[in-house]
Amino acid sequence: MDGTSRAPRLLAVAVAGVTALSISTIASSSPASIAKGGPSLAQLIKKSKSEKGLVVYGNPPGRNWSALADKFQAKYPWIKTTEYDLEDNTIFSKYGAEAAQGSRTADLLIASAPNLWIYAHRKGYAANYVPAGLKNFPSFVRALQGIYVMSPDPAVIFWNKLLLGSTRPNSVTSIANDSSKYNSVTGYTVDNTFGYTALYGYVQLKGWAALQKIGKRLKAQTGVAGQRTLVSQGGAKVAILSSPTIRLNIETDPNLGKILDWSYIKDGEPLVPRGIAITKKASSPASAKLFLNFIYSKQGQQAMCEAGFTAFMKGFKPSGGCKNTLDAVYKAVGKKNVYLVRPVTKFINARPKFAARWHGIFG
Repeated sequence: MDGTSRAPRLLAVAVAGVTALSISTIASSSPASIAKGGPSLAQLIKKSKSEKGLVVYGNPPGRNWSALADKFQAKYPWIKTTEYDLEDNTIFSKYGAEAAQGSRTADLLIASAPNLWIYAHRKGYAANYVPAGLKNFPSFVRALQGIYVMSPDPAVIFWNKLLLGSTRPNSVTSIANDSSKYNSVTGYTVDNTFGYTALYGYVQLKGWAALQKIGKRLKAQTGVAGQRTLVSQGGAKVAILSSPTIRLNIETDPNLGKILDWSYIKDGEPLVPRGIAITKKASSPASAKLFLNFIYSKQGQQAMCEAGFTAFMKGFKPSGGCKNTLDAVYKAVGKKNVYLVRPVTKFINARPKFAARWHGIFG
């Protein structure tokens, strides 16, 4: 669901209390404080064979998750993977309630919500495990202790090419400045966790001017599925600052591919970190560790790329023509035009004022 926000606001209230968390607290979760060593691959495989499958509470849409999980299961065919496609708020509240009750709960959490990951860090939800291969990734892969960036997701623009013809919008500014061509626009509401993160990142680069020009043309949606439906049916011509998971839908659905196309955002490209962590109450911890090790391997990065996530291993060159990489983002928009949103208190503390301004513009 990429962080759709129809869930109860329990965690939104809890996260407001994270303002006391300082940068020094986050720094204490640096790589130096993470436990070293761990079971060997052979030991993990042996133990995983006695476990009863991998349960994931995550926000990846079903098509994207299945494409990735199928590659993992091909490598470890005895590990059955079950993903519950949940809103970001629900991912953490559901795990917290079940863990407290001692019920069977998630082995892995996946969410695009830096603010909620800080909350999860403070609550001790993540197991202290370091997957193999992290040295081959940018340092930002280590978000917090036991919490890692699974995919640095670039927000994208996608549009109805039947309505726009040969026009290929690739910036929010160009969409803002042409109200006749782009008279109907969609995108996330700020109340969505992916939406807030992408909007925040864009504003850090470009300010509010373009968003203010779009104003009431925006038909805000709670998730990428709603945006896809609106644009493909002509209810909006273009979606801004949307989830890159749409790439897989366009590439693999022939009917959708005839209608939609997409682009990175050249005037200001926010990266929304999709986080991942093994839970402390995991019933299948060995299977979960194998999954993380898979993600941060070359084979896993190829699978990530093909599933519509963003491969970001340093020097990684995907095969088969796949282009969903961080290097491709940098090449398309220029590194100076990219802003990675990090789990820090500045980002959390900005939300009330930021959301109020967004609602003031868009209603």
